[in-house]
Amino acid sequence: MDVSADDSLIVNNVVIDEEFGVFDGTQQPASTEALPDILKHFIQYFRARVNEKNVYDIHTIYETSFNKLTDRFFKSAPWPSAEVIAPLVENDTTFILLYKELYYRHIYSKVKPLTSEQRIGSWKNYCELFDLFLNRPSPLELELPVQWLWDMIDEFIYQFQSFCQHRCKLKNKSRDDIQILKDNPDVWDVRIVLRYLQSFVDKSDIVARLKQGNEYVGAGQAGIFGDSTLYKMLGYFSIIGLVRVHCLLGDYYLALKTLDPIDLTNKKSGLFTRVTACHITLYYYLGFCYLIVRRYADAIRTFSHILLYISRTEHHHTRSYQHEQIVKKNEQMYALLAVALTLHPQRLDDNIRSRLKEKYGDKMLRMQRGDKSVYQELFSYACPKFVTPAAPRYDEVPLLNYSQEALQLQLKLFMNEVNQQELLPTIRSYLKLYTTIPIAKLAQFLELDEDTFRTQLLCVKHKTNNLVWAEGAAHSGSSVAAADIDFFIDNDMIHIADTKIARRYGDYFIRLINKFDAICNELEGRPRR
Repeated sequence: MDVSADDSLIVNNVVIDEEFGVFDGTQQPASTEALPDILKHFIQYFRARVNEKNVYDIHTIYETSFNKLTDRFFKSAPWPSAEVIAPLVENDTTFILLYKELYYRHIYSKVKPLTSEQRIGSWKNYCELFDLFLNRPSPLELELPVQWLWDMIDEFIYQFQSFCQHRCKLKNKSRDDIQILKDNPDVWDVRIVLRYLQSFVDKSDIVARLKQGNEYVGAGQAGIFGDSTLYKMLGYFSIIGLVRVHCLLGDYYLALKTLDPIDLTNKKSGLFTRVTACHITLYYYLGFCYLIVRRYADAIRTFSHILLYISRTEHHHTRSYQHEQIVKKNEQMYALLAVALTLHPQRLDDNIRSRLKEKYGDKMLRMQRGDKSVYQELFSYACPKFVTPAAPRYDEVPLLNYSQEALQLQLKLFMNEVNQQELLPTIRSYLKLYTTIPIAKLAQFLELDEDTFRTQLLCVKHKTNNLVWAEGAAHSGSSVAAADIDFFIDNDMIHIADTKIARRYGDYFIRLINKFDAICNELEGRPRR
């Protein structure tokens, strides 16, 4: 059903209904009868396809038709409420909950400012919808596109994050708004959010399914629910959702540990590749966790992989309704890559390096020269929007805003690490000039006393030994001296060894000669030698 093609109902972006006049989306219909025919037909068609479990048509409606109608009639106004459309769908509880999920998501996206009632209404709808999925002896007879299932989990976490920040902005809130927050302490409670996500993981038995692969044999309820695509994908996406929540709360090790069941080496057939936004979200939070726990080589590898993927598929993203979000995440990951590469210089793909130099070349030079304000700027721009899960003190006088406290704490911890590495680039540059040099002489170059300089040398050793992932769980890895130089101290003398492996130009040219020879043979029709 291509709702945009019905010219008899649409004239100059306005729906003409002979009986009920003009409907432009700015007013809310008070009853079902006040709805224009095109919306009635769309909602009834939508519900019929959901009941038929026609995933292909549901996907078209979800990604195309709903967005077309939104752009025409509801750019800055809510869709008709569930109460208005309920008679059209015969009070179908499942469909109404799904419709309200889209209804509130549209409000969060397009209707500003949000009211406390709308935030609470969306929370209650998610609770009802998730309880419908989870509190059952057998799987719900429902099939939805994987894109919608991912967006459902993604939006659930986004609204949790948005509410936590809203709750901490007390300065300009009215007494009525504060009273509403007081009266609803369980709304978007972090424990309930985590419980729902973990319940989807447990219900689908997705962890065992991923670990055992083709040998998986489900038992009892877990096996029944795990066989449903709906529950399997909700469980899988909830794992990535848990990673995101743990990262927002600042628990980076637990975020990495949560990813244990997902095989990150399977980049072509992994379930996360089925939804572009899921793929990008996974690698963004994975790379950020690696950066903060000082696993710079892994962070650079992670960001490089996903940025290459985005650059190779960017012509597809322009058609996606999430295009703006993908572009924003792309820019943020380039900023984080610039920070990681400054703290831990290493080789990069030429395409990524050229784009990085174009975007952040000047700022990388300033960071290399010790400009800490650039570190703060890039971190604040590119980091997740951290949240404080606990409610503030509503009775405090005067009322203050606490929404930036979580960010400031994470920024402080990150800058402590940057401060510890302040002299490392200078020390490395001096060490590259020598094969042996007395400690006293190098300390004099740096204008440091010998004891302080010895401490800095230990810091170089410590900071350049990182855990590097090779295979297996995301949090695993082996300790590797990842610097381009190595040294040891014998009495008061520093002995430097260049650990950089020289490029084997001979092999490179031989490989190109063989390729050229093969092309010539094919052009001449001769068999390859």
